Amino acid sequence: MARFPLEPIRGVLQRRTEDAATALRRHGERKSQQEKRLEELRTFRREYLEQRGALLAQGTTASRLRDFEGFIRRLDEAIAVQEKEVERARALWDGARQFWETQRQKERAIDVLADRHAEGELERESRLEQKHTDEFASRADRDGVARTKGRG
Repeated sequence: MARFPLEPIRGVLQRRTEDAATALRRHGERKSQQEKRLEELRTFRREYLEQRGALLAQGTTASRLRDFEGFIRRLDEAIAVQEKEVERARALWDGARQFWETQRQKERAIDVLADRHAEGELERESRLEQKHTDEFASRADRDGVARTKGRG
């Protein structure tokens, strides 16, 4: 069977797809870390607000209340920054996913070509084998007829 002429390109595409999958996995991990961090900040903020509510119910000083309010503002700022980080991580992940899909489509396309090439080679070999079988049978018939005539 003849070698698939695009095999070197097929290998390159497979490596690119593997590299794209690795990058996608890395971006997915980063995105998950950023989302987890954001959820931690939001949870911390909710807990802090609950503590503030309990202090207000018990009675607290104005300076302590200002401290709580200042800390909540800083948490809100940190949450806003983290939301942007999550958004950026999601965009990078989405870009990596699209790139991986494009690479995978290219790899699949060349796989289809390789399969067609292999099928064509099998058909060619089958036809060649059939031709040899037919020629052998034809020779055997001629040789049999010639021997029969030679006896007569």
